[in-house]
Amino acid sequence: MPDTPEGLAAWARGIWPGGDPGPLESQPIAADGSPRLFTRLRAGGISMVAMSADHHAENLAWLTLARHLAGLGLPVARVLAADLAGGRFLMEDLGSLSLQEAALALGRDENALLELYRPVLGVLARLQAQGARGLDLGVCFDGPALSPEFLLLREAGYFLGEFVEGACGRGPGEWPEGLLSDLARLSLRAGRALPQGLVHRDFQSRNVMVGPAGPGLVDFQGARLGPAQYDLASLLYDPYLDLGDNLRLRLRALYLEFRSGLGGLDEKSFLNGWPFVAASRLMQALGAYAFLTRRRGRAHFAAYAPPALASLRRLARAPEMAGLRAWRRLLDLLPQELGPEMFRPLPQE
Repeated sequence: MPDTPEGLAAWARGIWPGGDPGPLESQPIAADGSPRLFTRLRAGGISMVAMSADHHAENLAWLTLARHLAGLGLPVARVLAADLAGGRFLMEDLGSLSLQEAALALGRDENALLELYRPVLGVLARLQAQGARGLDLGVCFDGPALSPEFLLLREAGYFLGEFVEGACGRGPGEWPEGLLSDLARLSLRAGRALPQGLVHRDFQSRNVMVGPAGPGLVDFQGARLGPAQYDLASLLYDPYLDLGDNLRLRLRALYLEFRSGLGGLDEKSFLNGWPFVAASRLMQALGAYAFLTRRRGRAHFAAYAPPALASLRRLARAPEMAGLRAWRRLLDLLPQELGPEMFRPLPQE
């Protein structure tokens, strides 16, 4: 059964480190696109976060990854108590300031933004280079890797079903001949891009907290093996921030410096794979925005579709993508303006 904030707080009180904390202040935390429940709890000058979720396999992945990544010294919240059977967890509080909020406060100051992102990119490089060491990939929720097959079915297919056909109303009869073959080729190039390592899978500014101790990572339950370009593309083509092409290039170059220092990176191979992986990620995002607005009624996600589609169209013009003519033609056929009527919630069955 779904939990309530009151029930989650009562559970946390019963297992609070050091015993009953007395008066407990509870503050709900928005979960964005997730069905999980989060509550910030404060007592006696201590702040913690309680989480409740119904999905056992996803919970197991989150708990295993939280303990694994913390053991590697990566900045995730320390798990203080876990009831895996009941789907309840108590963890350290990484703070309430997200990278998105910190970046928006800096406006268009590229140099300040570069410095804000510097430690985040350092953490990302470490996560990808070291995160898979000793990890039991069997616990990865929804599959152990971003394989070409996974990307074709779950990202390109998601894009076609939810965004192209669902939101844009362009059914298979309107798809350019050869489209599915093009998407298979794109997914193959993306899934085989090098270097491979642990990817967060949703590494964007709302999932990075910033504070005096440095960045902290949340929402990593979808982590698995995959191409390193994926998380960087998630961050640089972040729908919640308009970084601009010049800053994207500067941040990518800074990431490559960090990643090169950790070994296992051939920069030419990384850049060859970049547009294919970034395109796959953007297709996944567009599918998600259509799904969350139309099927989950979360209207605010509609605003992120136009910039994501614009970024995808720019990527499609890269020289490496010239052979994907049917896919590029499809992007041209999609509406130039994404109106609100495309993202209206579907009637509940």
